[in-house]
Amino acid sequence: MRIDKGLISGTQFMFSVACFIQASTLLTTFISAVTLQDSWLVLLFGAVLCLPLIWLYRTLMVMFPDQNLLQILVEVYGPVVGKVIGVAYIWFFFTLASLNLTDLGNFTKLTIMQETPNVVLILMCVLVSAFAVRNGIKLVTKYSTLFAVITFILLSIGIILMFNQIKLENFLPMFDQPVGIYVQGIHIISTIPFGELVTFLMIHPYVKLSRRNTTKYLLLGFGLGVITILGVLLPNIGVLGNLLDIFTLPTLVILRLVNLGMALSRMEIIFAVILVMLLFFKITLLYYVSVLATAQLFKVKAYRHLALAAGALIIAYGFTLYPSLVEHAASAQEITPFLWTPFEILIPLLTFCIAKLRKLPKTSKEMAKEQEV
Repeated sequence: MRIDKGLISGTQFMFSVACFIQASTLLTTFISAVTLQDSWLVLLFGAVLCLPLIWLYRTLMVMFPDQNLLQILVEVYGPVVGKVIGVAYIWFFFTLASLNLTDLGNFTKLTIMQETPNVVLILMCVLVSAFAVRNGIKLVTKYSTLFAVITFILLSIGIILMFNQIKLENFLPMFDQPVGIYVQGIHIISTIPFGELVTFLMIHPYVKLSRRNTTKYLLLGFGLGVITILGVLLPNIGVLGNLLDIFTLPTLVILRLVNLGMALSRMEIIFAVILVMLLFFKITLLYYVSVLATAQLFKVKAYRHLALAAGALIIAYGFTLYPSLVEHAASAQEITPFLWTPFEILIPLLTFCIAKLRKLPKTSKEMAKEQEV
């Protein structure tokens, strides 16, 4: 049962994946505070090690082209166990939406609108997001291409302007930290943000894609997102060096060093606006998926009626989470990767294995034979 009748193109899907990862550039301190000057290497290793995970998501999309994640769970595990796991995923999606909403409010208040109460910023974001959610997947992903392209252009300009301030010695020494530090860093980057792409198992039935194009667009979107985060990490390390771990928002710090006259004297504000734009996109997508999953579980056909109630829940839930970016970062380094691992790796892998053993999904002929028996 398709609750949302809208469809999006493969290009929109690809740039949605890219924007989803790009929005996590705010969270690069999660790994840079742990792995310091080797953070860019940890990012690359994590991206390579996540390729099998991305391939797993792609395989589930191809195996169940007309079913979203909650429908897949019910078919593979049965109606009881499948719905129990589905409830857990709804909590996962709501938590991601609330965490990102809280980060958006804190970041906006810190960088752009210091005098505006946090609750007002959050409420404004949710009201605009609710409008997009009520209008379906087409509106939710409509501007993904524009957001991604703007991000690439401005990031490239920023790198060029900061190039003369990058010192190669800041990348040294390499591989001089304990192995456990690298394992921790790879675990963090694998679950935040790469593993969060499991979210797209909820929207793939609404994408006009062939099997071949599913692979192409998913991997391209993933690659574009990785390049963006790498483009943020490299200048941060090259400019700040050993000072990297003492700043909550290192990218803003290095952009303040750019001063080419009045027109380009406040590059950090431009970066902040871009990041707010990307976070808004990610929140809206997670908001949409949360509403869609809830409607799917409780068999509510008019999912639009749930949008405002879900938005209120996301806001309220967000206020019970981390009050600042610093506390969020501390939890992300020690706790969150372990909480997210079952949702992003273990359950999808187990679902794939059981589906293969049970030879799912069954064809209409096989289902007819079972009913006859």
